[in-house]
Amino acid sequence: MARAPRIVAFLGTQTLGDFIMYHLTAASVARSTGGRLMVVYRRDRPYKDLLTLMNPHVAHRLILPDDPARVAPLDWFFGGGDAPATDWAREGFDNPDLFLTPTMLDMGRCLTPVPTLRLPADLEPGLAAALVGRGLRPDRWFMALHMREPFYPHRPHGVTPRNVDPATYLPLVAHVIRNLGGQVVRLGDPSMTPLPDLPGLIDLSRDDDGFPLQTFALSRARFAVMTDSGPTQLASALGTPTATTNACGIGVWRHGDLLMTKAFTTADGRVLDTPHLIDMGVLTLHTRYPLEIDHRANEPERLAAVADHMLAATADGPGWRAPAAGDPPAEPQDTVPLPLPWRHIPQFADLTVWEPAGAPP
Repeated sequence: MARAPRIVAFLGTQTLGDFIMYHLTAASVARSTGGRLMVVYRRDRPYKDLLTLMNPHVAHRLILPDDPARVAPLDWFFGGGDAPATDWAREGFDNPDLFLTPTMLDMGRCLTPVPTLRLPADLEPGLAAALVGRGLRPDRWFMALHMREPFYPHRPHGVTPRNVDPATYLPLVAHVIRNLGGQVVRLGDPSMTPLPDLPGLIDLSRDDDGFPLQTFALSRARFAVMTDSGPTQLASALGTPTATTNACGIGVWRHGDLLMTKAFTTADGRVLDTPHLIDMGVLTLHTRYPLEIDHRANEPERLAAVADHMLAATADGPGWRAPAAGDPPAEPQDTVPLPLPWRHIPQFADLTVWEPAGAPP
């Protein structure tokens, strides 16, 4: 019997969204080949260890220190005996069949169906109890919400069209709680703008070390309304029905996920529709912003309507949504083409597209 291929992936990024997508692409290659996966990453963000535990395809990990002067030790992976005496080296990962670099791990190269991340089962009871302790009722569904702002301490130069004004989302929050009968869990970090104290709104962004609890909340939300930021990729990776609003790129990939871009408006007042933006290459994950383009935010009433759509599009239930069961089935392949073929996300995901106000119908 042939041995399983040994695959090593260098997850060479700091950002949450890219780190998640690199994990998924690496997992898709391991799954498609029936291979065993080892990941290499730098411990420079607090969420990386947990996300790695959430990837069921990872057999080993090599954690590099948070030191920009240290790079991935490629000499350890050429089978020359330079690797330290570790379990992964004894299992042959010092001489892998395939070494995936960051440029090979772009989400457009993920082999479909896209894998799913899942929290370790032993963490879930404690996180569920913590969420109840914060005031979330388990007998009622809830929406997860994230609104990107420019204050994140790890991204000090965060002024970008991807940011939004949280005040424009308050009618959405009120609509979900008062009219739709749901609850709202706000995600983020303490640098974000505080929200009004509303019954049914649980703001987890005030926590300094809240990533595990926020991840659990995302995994159990009936749906998530997000903006153009890393937590959007986390929601989609968990299999949570997701709407990305005020988007400047496409960062969701589950069938039925909703995309509504900001209104990309030209100097003469034309609003470019989504197919036009895709053809221009604007909405890739390596977003290029055209010159002389204004980015107009989605209107509050449109954001509230997104919740109506997501509620109708998701399964009804007495309380929190059950987490995704695991990876969608995929047939093992005898070979994987190299370079991994690149596709734009709409080429492999059947997204629901809402045009921003003013775009051609």
